[in-house]
Amino acid sequence: MFDYKKFENDIVTAMENALRKWVKEHDDIYILSLDCARDMRSIGIMANTKQYLNEQSDTDSEDYWYYKYCEAEWELYNVGGFIKEISFYMNQYVEENDERFTDPKTFEYLEAFDVHCDKMITTCKKSIKRFKQTINKDFPDLLLTFNIGEYLDNEERTEFFAMVNTKEASEEYAKHIDDFN
Repeated sequence: MFDYKKFENDIVTAMENALRKWVKEHDDIYILSLDCARDMRSIGIMANTKQYLNEQSDTDSEDYWYYKYCEAEWELYNVGGFIKEISFYMNQYVEENDERFTDPKTFEYLEAFDVHCDKMITTCKKSIKRFKQTINKDFPDLLLTFNIGEYLDNEERTEFFAMVNTKEASEEYAKHIDDFN
């Protein structure tokens, strides 16, 4: 059985550790994302700085929103250390349950995987909300996102973004989501 509560606690700790490490090196981090693999085998943390964003594009450019919000274009990635440990046990659980999760003939996900996937998504969202509460005093303007590449649709992404960020930032994100997703 997968320990979703441990997973939640581990993600919060990993996000706190990553942010603390990065702010020692960069004083202009404006956004941080939890990025989960669609196959639920790994997870990572990404962030971007205002300086790096300005090096990629300026505010008048038509690709500005792409560089501002597209996780794949950001400067900072954390997939090692504690995140690597979390990904290890995520992967181990999926491998142990491969026969329950994937049809051996079609290689399509089965209902048992969908249930696990839904629980993982819910747990990731809870983790980000808890993380927001713990850092809000010191980093009230830090934007937070959640991504599962090629899985979450624009509506799901904007709904979650609105739950953990300001109304103004959420409106901007929703307005430009087609530019970066």
